[in-house]
Amino acid sequence: MDINKYKLSAILCLVVLVVGHIKGQNPGDLTLWYNKDAGTVFTDALPIGNGRLGGMVYGIVSRDVIGLNECTVWSGNPGNNNKAGAASSLATARNQIFAGNYAAADATVGNMIGSGQERFMPVGNLYLNFPGHIATNYYRELNLRTAIAKTTYSYAGVNYTREYFASYPDQIIVIRLTASQPGKITFSTSMDSPQTPVTISNVGNDQLFLNGQADAVKFQNRVKVKTEGGTLTANNNSITVSGANSATVILAIGSNFNAYNNVNGDQVARAASFIDNVSAKSYTQLLNAHLEDYQALFNRVDINLGPGNSSTRLPTDQRVANFSTSDDPQLVRLHYQFGRYLMIACSRPGSQPANLQGVWNKDMYPSWGSKYTTNINFQMNYWMTESGNLPECAHPMIEKTKALVAPGQQSAQAHWGVNSGWVLHHNTDLWNRTGPIDGAWGHWPTGGAWLCYNLWEHYQFSKDKTYLNDVYPTIKSSAQFFLNSLVQEPISGNNYLVTSPSTSPELAHGGYYTCFGPTMDIQIIRDLFNTVIKASEILNIDDNFRNQVKASLARLPPHRVGRYGQLQEWFQDWDNPNEKHRHISHLYGLFPSNQISLRATPVLANAAKVTLAQRGDDATGWSLAWKINFWARMEDGNHAYKLIRMLITPERTYNNLFDAHPPFQIDGNFGAVSGVNEMLMQSQNNEIQFLPALPTIWSNGNVKGLRARSGFLIDSISWKSGKLSQATVTSQQGDTLRLRYGNISRTYITRIGKTYAFDGSLNLIGATDNTTPYKGIPHAIPGRIEAEEYDDGGEGFAYREADRKGNEGGATFRNDEVDIENTMDEEGKYNIGYILNGEWLLYTVNVTKTGKYNLDLRVASPDDGKTLQIEMDGENLAGPVTIPNTGGWQNWETTSVMDLDLTQGQHKMRILFNADYMNLNYLEFKPSIVTGLGAEETEIVHIYPNPFNSEGITVKHKGIFRYKVDDVLGIQVESGSATDEGKIGAALGTGIYVLTIETQNGITIHKIVKR
Repeated sequence: MDINKYKLSAILCLVVLVVGHIKGQNPGDLTLWYNKDAGTVFTDALPIGNGRLGGMVYGIVSRDVIGLNECTVWSGNPGNNNKAGAASSLATARNQIFAGNYAAADATVGNMIGSGQERFMPVGNLYLNFPGHIATNYYRELNLRTAIAKTTYSYAGVNYTREYFASYPDQIIVIRLTASQPGKITFSTSMDSPQTPVTISNVGNDQLFLNGQADAVKFQNRVKVKTEGGTLTANNNSITVSGANSATVILAIGSNFNAYNNVNGDQVARAASFIDNVSAKSYTQLLNAHLEDYQALFNRVDINLGPGNSSTRLPTDQRVANFSTSDDPQLVRLHYQFGRYLMIACSRPGSQPANLQGVWNKDMYPSWGSKYTTNINFQMNYWMTESGNLPECAHPMIEKTKALVAPGQQSAQAHWGVNSGWVLHHNTDLWNRTGPIDGAWGHWPTGGAWLCYNLWEHYQFSKDKTYLNDVYPTIKSSAQFFLNSLVQEPISGNNYLVTSPSTSPELAHGGYYTCFGPTMDIQIIRDLFNTVIKASEILNIDDNFRNQVKASLARLPPHRVGRYGQLQEWFQDWDNPNEKHRHISHLYGLFPSNQISLRATPVLANAAKVTLAQRGDDATGWSLAWKINFWARMEDGNHAYKLIRMLITPERTYNNLFDAHPPFQIDGNFGAVSGVNEMLMQSQNNEIQFLPALPTIWSNGNVKGLRARSGFLIDSISWKSGKLSQATVTSQQGDTLRLRYGNISRTYITRIGKTYAFDGSLNLIGATDNTTPYKGIPHAIPGRIEAEEYDDGGEGFAYREADRKGNEGGATFRNDEVDIENTMDEEGKYNIGYILNGEWLLYTVNVTKTGKYNLDLRVASPDDGKTLQIEMDGENLAGPVTIPNTGGWQNWETTSVMDLDLTQGQHKMRILFNADYMNLNYLEFKPSIVTGLGAEETEIVHIYPNPFNSEGITVKHKGIFRYKVDDVLGIQVESGSATDEGKIGAALGTGIYVLTIETQNGITIHKIVKR
């Protein structure tokens, strides 16, 4: 046998052993790992955090560094940045803008800008000094499954391990030091800070204090060292450990920050309490509490986009360098889960929200102040929290938005002359400054309104009315600002309401920034107004205010398609087809909003696609992430994946996977997570769409744990050979489930808490019928259905009962919570009463013959403005149907809906009540009578006068007849029935209508005019 073969085998074995050891005993599949330390490079260090505290672990053997941040340590003081008297220049600026004198307008608006805002600051560094240590077999990692960073190496025959994590339950950073041999842990620890003044002192042998101050914010760092074996010595503002078997270093930071307008807290007491609360706990107890908290969030979502390849086993920095040519699907998975990890690490209840750098910053003067840029970046941070199943992490953003209202009201007065509502421009900071900054490009008034859309999205996913009631005043106040600040433009001749002065974020037109009514502003305000309308209806409040908002909504300008086929960015057609700017603000309507979509607005979607093509693909890191979301909404998975490949490169992703603007901005990490979610599942158009933008390269895979709007948990989506194979969905609110995959769509009625499995054609394969018909027999159509004879199946399945107070009606007809009472209607029996907005009833019906049917509803209500809606198999059948004011709870009338198309067979019919305070006795379906319109039939109906006035039009016909009135758009505005004679149309507005009258002889159709 050839001796060289023996040599080659030995060399290969040695390589395998060394590589196996360097890889840290086989790093996990969701682990960032490296074979060298971070040196002095911030974007090579590994981030840990608990929302309030941030640490950057450099992993240096002889002098380890952990860079420290605390979320409230900022420059500055409480106060605002408004410019007194700025509003007095508004009229001048508006006149200049409407006259087209943009140079003068830029100058005027530039003089309306307030003072600047403040900066997120570093606390300092914690050092671990190991004199003389020179490493072999060096390895460091960040394990996303445990949120623990680790450094391992060998020195002098001993294997050393350092583990670092930030505990949310205990509000501390923990470092654990161990060795493979006893008595080998010898090191010292110390701290410093770039802030002034700073004092450092020892307290006993085991604690070290650092007191610092950043302008108004005072803070204290406390380090406590615990050992097993060895000795502790304090000297020279450090602590030295000698000869220990292991050591645990605990770091706490407290600040005096209470709120944006209050810095009267006690930083010393807070730091002390954090240390005191953990002094008696073992390392194992601290670790277990951390893991239980973190993994409960992180483990909600798993994603698999395909098997690894030759790059998968390389260090993370090399995988990033290779990704543009390797198509490493496991790196996309790692990047995705790293984004979710960062959100958990930098935004938790009780902390400040994630700023431009999350909660990690080493610089006294970071780029853009590392603050909250609200013309996309702050909002973008939180796109992924809902679909990515981290809704708790949105809490700091929600609380900050609410806290911006009071300062925003001051800015509305100072800068816009508006005494009702609040405004936020394109940045804010720890102190909630809301005035415009920088220059004319900063005079952009819709930052707060955009944040309100984030608040609404949180409700859309949860359907939590208690939460909606909490944030509604914030949303309403934003709408109040625009009701009072929008102005009528004189250019188009249509007198649209527009913002002025404003700007399309950070992009000039012809060298100038100021303009009126940029597309993004109008889109954001349209969403804001629609949100107020929907929220007030859900909460059943603010009728008058809602009508004001509706009136202004109708006067907003529409989207416009420009001369190049593009979606216009401005009111005028100024777009430059060669512009490559990072902001594509006017596509807000495509994402995150859903005002533009392929199926609902195909013309606008095509214009948006032209805009995307003009802007091109290359961009800053966060802009690439936004474009991933755009192309996902365009349902072009291969183009979205192309952008992922561009994002995960050394030019746009640092070695530690931080996103590169450059420099580091965390919004690109979070935006990319949202983009992948959108590629695999969308839910913005009142339906859940599976795999809307699946790229060819992800031919096999699955995702588990995403959330969809209307309270649905997507337990899993699996696909093979690029095709959906199976999906499971849990209904958390019992809403109607509308599914789409490609051209297939299905609708299902769901129960609260029930899980449903579907095959690749969206057929239900893992659940049975939710309810059973009343007494086991479906209601026959045609025929009468008593309201109280809804299906058996219970709350969330056969009915939704809002108050959960039991049967308030008092009748003993059924033993459940639906409010049933004895009726005083002429036929006796029972009726459904005490109805509240959002309640519904489900009935199993059997239609005997396909055809058109008329529906009579026997109703009573003491008020106007009540409506209900009727669904058949989840699709709208009739409604909203207006319930008349009958003059009392037991004053019964019949309201009719005509010409409903029903299909033969068994169906699930649901009645949804859209308002409080109406009663329902029964429904009755009857076949429509449709015949030709001969002269004899026409002569038997007499209508006069026509045109008619506010007294209405009289219809005479011997016997019973039904009628309905449609407007020119075909929308039914009145219906009913009468005997011999009826008065119609008294409440109609001026206009032309179509009156349809049905008698036993047939149907007649008449054009009527109300003057």
